[in-house]
Amino acid sequence: MNQHAVSVIGLGAMGAGIARTLLNAGCRVSVWNRSRGKVDELVSQGATACDSPLDAIEANTHVIVCLTDYAAWQAIIEANGLSDCFAGTCIIPLTTGTLETVQDHATFIEQHGGRLADGAVMCYPSDLGTETGSLLMAGSPDVLEECDPILRMLAANWTNLGEDFKKPTILSRALMVDVGMSLIGIVNGVAIAQAGGISLDVFMQHTQNVGAIIPVEKIRLIEAIRDGNTEETQATINAWGEGQKAVRAIAQSLGTNLVFQDAVKEVFEEAEKRGLSKKDLAALAEVFAPGS
Repeated sequence: MNQHAVSVIGLGAMGAGIARTLLNAGCRVSVWNRSRGKVDELVSQGATACDSPLDAIEANTHVIVCLTDYAAWQAIIEANGLSDCFAGTCIIPLTTGTLETVQDHATFIEQHGGRLADGAVMCYPSDLGTETGSLLMAGSPDVLEECDPILRMLAANWTNLGEDFKKPTILSRALMVDVGMSLIGIVNGVAIAQAGGISLDVFMQHTQNVGAIIPVEKIRLIEAIRDGNTEETQATINAWGEGQKAVRAIAQSLGTNLVFQDAVKEVFEEAEKRGLSKKDLAALAEVFAPGS
């Protein structure tokens, strides 16, 4: 029988999903949230209610924090006088913040006697505990080893990014660029299609066909950047740029908002200034590099 016990602070969609997944895996779970309704719902599923954040910290040696950001967690710490309550406790923040707040939080917890395994969830709550569950973690080897049974309940193949607490935040935000821009691009394409009287059923069908190249092309681009191979190409940056100019012209003719096209246009103009026009699309990495 699973004898692991965890407290979860913060029961938004992700926090509640984490608590529920742990309960389903046989873990003993204590929960706290500002609004009692979310607590009661999980209590009905087997969780133990905590009346305060302090109760949650004292209930178990491992505490998952899933709040809006580190600032919200710090506000709870200060409002409830928790600074001296972390000795012997392992805090597992699965939240978001700047690199500065991530590092400041790590320093704070360690200075106050706590242990830390910092992370980021890269899946929907419904994916937790399944093959598609994704969890990025960082911490000292001994702390991550101690947390491993708990982490595996959420994501069997969770990723160990080493001891730098900032790495999960960096990787998760980098991946969000990929996901976010892809989805924004789809929505922008829908707007253009609708403005031109194209059925969205037809648009959807061809999006699936055209999009079939994307998974393979993503890997090719990443490998080209990794290997420094940005000269060899089937379609130059100039070719891509001309294609985007055509997209912008059509969007403008149809009267759609050009905010997305203007941002893309700026990227290709910058690449041209840098003499990258005849290189592979992978060379755009030079436009985005630090100090560029």
